[in-house]
Parts: sequence; C-alpha cells; structure tokens
Amino acid sequence: MLEFVLILVVGVLLYKMIKQNSGRDCTENLPPGQMGLPILGESLQFIYKKAKFFDERRNKHGHIYKTHLFGNPTIRISGKKNLEKLFAAENKLLQSAYPTSVKTIIGKNTLATSAGKVHADMKVQILRCFSPEFFEQKFPEISHFLTDRIYDWCRSSQVTIFSELHSTFLELASVSLVSMDMPKSEKTRIQTLYHEITDNLFTLPINLPGFGFHKALKAKEELNNLFRNRIKRDGKTSCEQFPAILETFYKAQNSDFEEDDLVNGIFELIFNAGETISASAICVLCHLSQYPRVVEKLRDELSSVDLLTPPEENNNDVVNLKPEVLNKLSYLDCVYKEILRISPAIGGSYRKVLQTFELEGYTIPKDWTVVLGIRDTHQTETQLSDPSVFYPERWLDDDSSKLSFFTFASGPRRCPGKGYASLVLKLFIVKLCQQCDFTLSEKNPEMVALPTPRPKNNLTGKFISRKV
Repeated sequence: MLEFVLILVVGVLLYKMIKQNSGRDCTENLPPGQMGLPILGESLQFIYKKAKFFDERRNKHGHIYKTHLFGNPTIRISGKKNLEKLFAAENKLLQSAYPTSVKTIIGKNTLATSAGKVHADMKVQILRCFSPEFFEQKFPEISHFLTDRIYDWCRSSQVTIFSELHSTFLELASVSLVSMDMPKSEKTRIQTLYHEITDNLFTLPINLPGFGFHKALKAKEELNNLFRNRIKRDGKTSCEQFPAILETFYKAQNSDFEEDDLVNGIFELIFNAGETISASAICVLCHLSQYPRVVEKLRDELSSVDLLTPPEENNNDVVNLKPEVLNKLSYLDCVYKEILRISPAIGGSYRKVLQTFELEGYTIPKDWTVVLGIRDTHQTETQLSDPSVFYPERWLDDDSSKLSFFTFASGPRRCPGKGYASLVLKLFIVKLCQQCDFTLSEKNPEMVALPTPRPKNNLTGKFISRKV
C-alpha cells in the first residue's frame, strides 16, 4: 500500500516537474550542482543530513549551486552582495514561497507564507502594534517573567537546556503577546506539539501515518483544539477581549471575527515568537558559557550604569532598567548581534523566481525555487578572517556596518518582530549576568542548525544564584 502511494506521489511530482521544465532552453547556463534522483531529487539526502546537506554542496560548488528539493528545482545562493540584491528584489524578481509542507502546516495566509499585498498589509499592522508604547507597557511583565524563571533554574539541581528554554519562551510568547495563561499540564503538552511541528516542517508532503508531514498536521490539529478550549474556558467570545496584535493575524483578509481565524492567529504568533527566540536563547547560553571574559565585560558595562545588582525575587521592580536603557548598552548590543550572526535562528529564506534573471553569470530560471542562504553568508563572510569565531568586539569597529547580518532578513520581508526579539534576548542576557553564574555539561556544545539551532546532545546546565 505504501509503495503504491509513493508511486502515485512520484507521478504527481513528475507531472509538476515536466510542466515546470516545458519550453525551457536546455542550453541555459545553470549553476553547478546535482539534481539527484528522478523526481525525488535530493530531498531524502536533505531530510537526513539537514544543514550538512547545504554545507557539503557549498564547499564543493561554491556559493551558488543547484539541487532539487521537495519536487522543485532549487538554487541556493549566499554571499552578502547577492542577498542584498535579492532581498531588495522581493515581488520583482522573487517572491516568498516556502515548500508545500511548510505552507500546509503553518497555513497559506500567515505572515511567514503569505506574499504580495496580504503580507505587506499584515506587516504594517504588526509594526504599528510593536510600538515604543507597546514595549514600554510589556517591559515589566517580560522582566518579571525572566527573573522568576532564572531563579527557578537556580533552585534546580540540573536544567535540561533545550526543553527548558523551549518551554520558557513559548510560555513567554503566550503570556506577553496573546495574554493566554495555562495550567502546567497544558503548557507541557503545547511544548511537545510545537516541537513535533518544528521538527517536521521541511519534509515530503505525504499525509499518511508514519510520515513526518502527517505527524505535524496531527500536532497542529491538537494544538488548535487546545487553544480553542482555552478560549472557551477563559470566556473570551469577541475580538476585543484579545491583544490588538492578534487582530492582524485573524483579519489578514479583512474577514469578520471567526474563531478558527483567531485560533490560527494564536498558533502562528506563539510559533513565530517562541520557536525562534528560544533557539537564540539557547545560543546565548552556549556562547556565553564558552567566553567568561565576555560575561565579565557585560557585567562591567552593567555596573557602570548601576544595573548589576540582582533583582530581589518576588519583588522585581525594574527601577532603572527600561527599553531605552537596553538600547544604549553598546557592548550588550555587540554580544546580541554576534550571537545572531553566528547562529541565526532561520538559516535560509525560500523564494519563487518570478522572471528569469542572471546572477554572477548563471541563469536563474523562472518558476524555480531559490533559497537565500543566511547562515551560509554569515559563516563565510569574506571581509572577516575568522567568521566562525565568536568575537563581539568586531561590532565596535567603524566599518561594522559592512558586515553581513541577515538574521531578520532584509528589504520588504524584514521580520517585523525584530524589536520584540531584541528586547527579550537583550533582557535575557542582562538577567543572566545579574542573577547567576552557570556552567553547561559540555564545554563546547555541538549544535545542529536545522530546523532551528539546538544542542545535538542532551545538554544540561547548572545555575547558581549570584550574590553581591
């Protein structure tokens, strides 16, 4: 039965591939690379190797190469000048277009998967919600949340890094952005379901038991049912009872208030904020644990503005610590940028080619998929002799503006959640420096980059309250 289904799927993909390639000049000067097996291309290798798949091909073919993934002929492109050009060409040469598995799981009219006017309108509304007044209002709540969570870690004999930080920042997103608090049993289940979805986003779109796509769809269905039941238990029956930012998600097409739209909005908002920020927070711990001199420099900077004293537990008044103060801490900003440069939460952006164009002498054909390699570009920065080394001070140089930094994309698709991510992650770094000393079970934790950065092994940490 499974073989029959796979043959059927292969047949559909074959038809799609033939249609895409019909009428195409076979003499096109395509980039180097392999197209893999008939129909399946190199999808299975990618699913198995994940980020290493791209690393191996970049090392062999350079920063522009072709492959075939998930039924689509694909070209992966890296390099600062190339990404600047192509991010700026959104809706002209390229348009955001993720694989079928991603669009189906996340949804077609979401911030991540929408394009053109729908995406532009959503982005404008989100940026209006993420105003200075919003951050000023939410700052104490986020500060208190992080303070209490770090003190919880200090009381634990051991903290499992991935599961704890994943849980922490999913919960923070649900509380600070959605105003939805839940009992511990629901929080645990929600974390598991989001993890199931993230791990199976990029896969073959085969909706049968045993396949990752099927697991992700079932996880999302259960997740949405949990949100739907929580809404009913909280007695929220109208859009006015939810934070304004949610309106952007459930009225993407100017529709009337519908519960399903609201539930999908809650799903996406928590997913976008929780998954990426938790991945970056893990990278914060991994990098700072390896560079105690960086922690000391951070503490010196905090001390210079009288912000090093640990907040008292259950009395988390942030007297001098405000959003505008965070933004004035120059070394903190360097550390924040360097962590996101080396370990961007999203390693690549998917696009569909709207019209054939030339790049570095290669033909990039219409209707092909292009992956803009963010992680590749950062890690192979030609202006740096040591792009893979964690060195925050590089951002203090006068020419630091020339460094590659596409963590939040660029151009029309620049992430509108950049301000929220910056506030949360900088505040997290400050709280760590104020409240505790910590060590990890591995001195140099091995990380995997896809679907988001995370420890390869069961990384644990020990947190000890810092006394002044």
